[in-house]
Amino acid sequence: MAMKIGIDLHHGFLQEEVPFTVALEKAKQEGYDGVYGKSPMVASKTLDPVELKEAADTAKELGLYIDLGIGRVNPFNTNETPEVWQLGGGDYKLAVEKMLYAAASIGAKELIGVTAGWKGEHKGYHVYDRFRTDVTWEEQLRATANFLKSLKPVLLDTGTRINLETHEEITSHEIVRLIEEVGDDVLGVAFDTANVFARGEDPVAVATRTAPYIHQMHAKDCIMFFSDTGLIRQVKPVGQGIVDYRQIFSIIAPFQPDLHMQIEDHKGYMNIDIFVEQWRNSHPDMSLGDIAELVRLARICEQRVAEGSLPHPAIYEQPAYAEQRDERLSFAGHYLRTTLSELGLR
Repeated sequence: MAMKIGIDLHHGFLQEEVPFTVALEKAKQEGYDGVYGKSPMVASKTLDPVELKEAADTAKELGLYIDLGIGRVNPFNTNETPEVWQLGGGDYKLAVEKMLYAAASIGAKELIGVTAGWKGEHKGYHVYDRFRTDVTWEEQLRATANFLKSLKPVLLDTGTRINLETHEEITSHEIVRLIEEVGDDVLGVAFDTANVFARGEDPVAVATRTAPYIHQMHAKDCIMFFSDTGLIRQVKPVGQGIVDYRQIFSIIAPFQPDLHMQIEDHKGYMNIDIFVEQWRNSHPDMSLGDIAELVRLARICEQRVAEGSLPHPAIYEQPAYAEQRDERLSFAGHYLRTTLSELGLR
């Protein structure tokens, strides 16, 4: 058994845009087992076979794996990635199929798909597609299921799987239902360990619920504290927050002992408005047990802030990410390697 630790090439790891082969070399220098890019287009914007082969050859020479995403799979927000539409000549499905073949050609078979994206330029709940008023979230999930079904022939032909990320807009319950409808041979879970808090879910409970389907992980951590509307999540480097990685790895290992995890690190707050009726009503699967656990964890965090073992969230958030990047990533990598080794998974 050997779980591997890679780095998400986005969210601050790269301080400037560089050729993919340079990004691979940087990841190797910093001690990672592989890299994650949001799309095959990170290796070649046009999916040129020569450029893709160069990327695969470089990774092989460096002893790195390449994991990739496949972008948005919710037809109601694919317009937010015009470069993908361009790739398909105006045919989004064709573009995704091209990316599936491109990813498979370089050995990336477990791909990550997302059902929306964070709309930081908006305010309140409108940063989430879940709260759109022009189309319900249920309608978006139905369209997503239909789109994923339409991709199934190519997924089977390429031997690839789309793992839906526990992103900030979707719950693990909803992802499991999509898997059950479309098929676990072509659909799985990309477990983001801190995003699940945003939807009122306890990561240990999510791991238990989804373990048979988890094929990818975005490893990040957080603390929580109370607000007038509920809770606030603050992102932390892996090992400096409240995510119980030892328990999570123990749950996942029997199903996926060779799991690839990517460190995804950034800063920022996210509200979990459990005191607000509108927010609660938008989560019909919400579990009292999960909410109770989040409240318990938030209380622990506030106690640690009060005693000084955790910095005050406002003070911690002030420095720019770039100033803390090296220290944060170094800590996260060391923590994960140590934890996996102690569990016999490294």
